[in-house]
Amino acid sequence: MRLVRSKKTWLSVAAIAAVASIVWCAWVIIGGNDEEDDTTVVGFATTATVAPTLLPNPPQAPVEPALPTSIVIPSIDIDAPISVKGMAPGSVMQPPNGPEDVAWYDFTARPGSGGNAVFSAHVDYHDYGPAVFARLKDLEKGDAVEVRLADATVYRYRVVLSLTYPADTAPVDYIIGATSRETITLITCTGSFDAASRQYSHRLIVRAERA
Repeated sequence: MRLVRSKKTWLSVAAIAAVASIVWCAWVIIGGNDEEDDTTVVGFATTATVAPTLLPNPPQAPVEPALPTSIVIPSIDIDAPISVKGMAPGSVMQPPNGPEDVAWYDFTARPGSGGNAVFSAHVDYHDYGPAVFARLKDLEKGDAVEVRLADATVYRYRVVLSLTYPADTAPVDYIIGATSRETITLITCTGSFDAASRQYSHRLIVRAERA
C-alpha cells in the first residue's frame, strides 16, 4: 500500500502537532520557623497570621501518552501488533513491517492526545495471502476498535464511516490531516490489482471516533 502526501500537507500537520500547553500551579508558604506553624510570622510584640502566597512553578513539558502497541477489532477478528512508522524519502508513508503488522504514523496524533491518529496495514501479502486488514471492508458503523498503549491504557473507538477513493486522487489532506474530534483513521488497499505496478487501484478509509 502506498499513499503519498504533499510537502504542503506535511508542513500543515507538523505545525498543528507542535502546539502544546503548559500548566502553572504551586503553593509557596512564607514566614515561620522550625518551631512555629508555617503560616505564622513571629518576632514581633504580637503574632500575625498570613495567607499562603501563590507563585508559579517553572514551565513543565507536557506529558505525552504512551506509544500504541496493539489494535483490536473484535467484529473482524483482529488483534495485531503496532509498529511506529514515519515518512520515507519522497514523502511516502512507510509501509507496515509485514502481513500481520499495523503501522501507526508518528507525524499524526498519538492515541489519547486528541486529533487524528492514522494507521495502515496490508490487505494481502505476497507468498502469504489475506493480511491483517483483509476484512476491513466488512466493518460497519458502530463497530468497536480498541487501541492499546505500552502503559496498558486502552482507548476505545466506534466506526463512523467507511470510504473508498481512487489511489491517484485520494484526498490526502482529509485522510491524514487533523480532526476536531478524537479520531483514528485506518487505511488499506482495495479495488483491482495491477500486477505490473504491484499496486491496487483504490484505497479504503475507515474512520472511528473516541467512544
